[in-house]
Amino acid sequence: MQHLYWFNPDNEMSIANGGVNYTLPANIAAMVDELSFLPAYLADKGDYVLVPEKINEEFLEKVRDIFQVEVSSVRLKDVASLCFDEIRPWGWSPRACYVLREAIKRANPVFQQGIMAEWNDERRELYSRERALECLELLYERLPLYNPAKAVTVCHTMDEVKKRAMERAVVVKAPWSSSGRGILMLSGGDVTRKEEEIIAGMLRRQGRVMVEDRLDRVLDFAMEFQIASNGGVSYLGLSVFNTGKSGDYKANFVESQALLRERLNHYLSSPTLLEEIRDALSEVLGVLFEGKYTGVLGVDMMVYKTELGEYHVQPCVEINLRYNMGILSLCLQRHIAVESRGIFRIRFSSVKGELVASVREFQENMPLVRENTCIRKGYIALTPVTETTRFVAELIVSEH
Repeated sequence: MQHLYWFNPDNEMSIANGGVNYTLPANIAAMVDELSFLPAYLADKGDYVLVPEKINEEFLEKVRDIFQVEVSSVRLKDVASLCFDEIRPWGWSPRACYVLREAIKRANPVFQQGIMAEWNDERRELYSRERALECLELLYERLPLYNPAKAVTVCHTMDEVKKRAMERAVVVKAPWSSSGRGILMLSGGDVTRKEEEIIAGMLRRQGRVMVEDRLDRVLDFAMEFQIASNGGVSYLGLSVFNTGKSGDYKANFVESQALLRERLNHYLSSPTLLEEIRDALSEVLGVLFEGKYTGVLGVDMMVYKTELGEYHVQPCVEINLRYNMGILSLCLQRHIAVESRGIFRIRFSSVKGELVASVREFQENMPLVRENTCIRKGYIALTPVTETTRFVAELIVSEH
């Protein structure tokens, strides 16, 4: 089977917007174009990856050698002439359905049958953060986890939000927004005029907000899953990542599952807790999404510290119904030595020529060292870099 991959990380913005023809912000459009090759590391031999322009052959030779990437890079205007079995965008959205349908301009199984065929209001509801709240409640019913009373609530008015904020520090989230966006941190006490304006905008656009207690975050991690078209939830693996203060993505650890578990086990009260969460989540995700969604998804979690100094797990901070950097990191891990540790990250610069200069410097100072077919240490840019590049995906591997 051949698949067509498309890197469209703006899919959640499209869902929040609700339209098919909205204009991407300039920085998001640049990121989409300059990181368009990333799905190649998810793909199999013979698959296609949508790119805005031809990829440099020298770059392609390098990633073929190191990662055994054997895909064809194609532009949107050429998609109609291709033969493939399945479309795999980074994430589905009204805009993704529209753009791909217009590009294909012919009958295709993904647009003829099955639950992914059409975008509608029911599908939009699957992406609401309220699904994470439902998932959390179902998990707490099944697992002996520490459960802060009323940790997450849905608020429809400003007064409801202010009441929660007066009690303690909270996080206010719009039901539909991409990770790291549509989030407002409140320190507790009176809400400022600026904060009130932001919350009012969320309520005006989406009718409600999620308000949850601010937890003392210690470590971010996720469990990655796949829901098959014929039903059934499969576990793909753990991912551990870093975020900024407002929840924006920073980097993923690219390590064996054993090393990732080491990072987590330091904080866990039970050696079997991860397996218990995994098994309960597989059941709960089936309840929430089987028959409604097919494809990959990630459930973001966190280790946090209580006021008593105890470590606990919040097992469902977000549900991402799409590919994500954790799944990409799982694929990259297959290409590094078992004992090595890697960092995958996205780096941005607004200064012309700065990224290409820094990439050359990294390559000189941290040359790749390989053992058989695996990377033991070194640096590699995973996406092409030119003098005008503003975004680059990169992998840094060390032996310790």
